[in-house]
Amino acid sequence: MNPPKMSKAVADRSKRFREVWQQLHEYGTSRGWRGYDPYDGLNSPLARVLPGKLARQAWTQLHRRSSINLRPLCGIQPTLNPKALALAALGSRDERLLDQLESLRTPQGGWGYPFAWQSRAFFAPRGTPNLICTAFAARAYERLGRKCDVSFLERQLLRDRNGERWLSYVPHSDTQVHNVNMIGAALLGRRDCMEFSAKRQRADGSWWYGESENQHWIDNFHTGYSLVALKEYERRTGDHDFAESAERGFAFWEKTFWRADGAPRYYHNGDYPFDAHCSAQGILTFLVFGRVEKAVQAAEWAVENMWDKRGFFWYQRGHRGTNRLSYMRWTQAWMYYALAELLAVIDRTR
Repeated sequence: MNPPKMSKAVADRSKRFREVWQQLHEYGTSRGWRGYDPYDGLNSPLARVLPGKLARQAWTQLHRRSSINLRPLCGIQPTLNPKALALAALGSRDERLLDQLESLRTPQGGWGYPFAWQSRAFFAPRGTPNLICTAFAARAYERLGRKCDVSFLERQLLRDRNGERWLSYVPHSDTQVHNVNMIGAALLGRRDCMEFSAKRQRADGSWWYGESENQHWIDNFHTGYSLVALKEYERRTGDHDFAESAERGFAFWEKTFWRADGAPRYYHNGDYPFDAHCSAQGILTFLVFGRVEKAVQAAEWAVENMWDKRGFFWYQRGHRGTNRLSYMRWTQAWMYYALAELLAVIDRTR
């Protein structure tokens, strides 16, 4: 990517971004990148008595949506999340974090979340290796010049049905989630898997989150994941056949999910909640598509509206209030990585 030269005004904003990144660096490293997560509710000992899927979902959503941290009362401890470590390694280029990552690799060969989670499609026990954690760990290894065996992805997650192939989220599910499939297809350079999702792009340029009836929503950051994956696939393989799909998707995403002031709309049909995770992925997506000033605007909005002077980003701003809880993987690690990438581009274009 060769971004255009920026105006002096844009470049000057990097001082503030660098200050925030440094404070965030100190916040994360002082805690060893351990923290709470929006989806860690099932780590509570109380969750063992939950009777089934709906109860597990309700308990998780209680913790995810509450602006009061109920976790200490429920016996939930901060955890070290492989994805947070991978993002921190991408943002800092600290090789020591890879040694920690390696210690968290599962016997199957991938990485998973340090909590059990109940999606709409499947239940994943704590530590279940999944494509997302594994792909981001692999990106961190690659960025720091280490080899990473990702054969787990094709060995346990590749699915084949009716002449089509896609990559699933976890080994025990056949779920068809587009951002997951596209991230895996980009990492492995699999045209067949990328074609699976490209064929299911909607007329307006968007993708459903997944193909199941209960996965038919469209949100900001998952769309951003998919768009970055398309560009990553092109970079790795030299295959430009999905360029039109990427451009249509980006046009939809940019028009639909971003307000004029740089605030990130969460869903395609509603503004709230404004989520720092959306801001972070927005910065990264704009950068990949060469829209540096838009990335700066997204970062500026997040710093102005989501930054806590104690050294971290808030989780979400809703229509009626702000959730000021700190989530290490979901918010801090993502913003840390995004700001590092933005600063690197600004430095190259001075």
